[in-house]
Amino acid sequence: MSQAQEILNGIYEAINTGHLALLEKFVAPGYVEHSEGFQGVEPFRQQITAFRTAFPDLRVTVEDVLTDGDRFASRTTVTGTHTGDLMGMPATGRRISVEAVDIGRIENGQAAERWGGLNMYALLTQLGVIPAPQPAA
Repeated sequence: MSQAQEILNGIYEAINTGHLALLEKFVAPGYVEHSEGFQGVEPFRQQITAFRTAFPDLRVTVEDVLTDGDRFASRTTVTGTHTGDLMGMPATGRRISVEAVDIGRIENGQAAERWGGLNMYALLTQLGVIPAPQPAA
């Protein structure tokens, strides 16, 4: 297993279990989240906490991981049941299953940068916020 895979596994374990103290080990203090527009471990922890509040049974399942030196790419499936507030949306009780794709960089044994993220269109469609597309006639 590569160093990048070990780091990703640690981050996904923190997300899946809610043991966010693990982030200190696997995420650099100056971590940059390019797609979400924040920097640092604390905003990352807050983002995870918000999603775990909305989806207490939140689970990230790794489908694929590719590594090359200090770079990684991962494809995951995120599942959970919407039983709490999410970005001002009250709980719907609906289950979600959406893909996420991440590209990142490792530095000094920690995740330093990330681009990509969760398929928010699929998430909002599954929660009923956006109407589901209709099949072509």
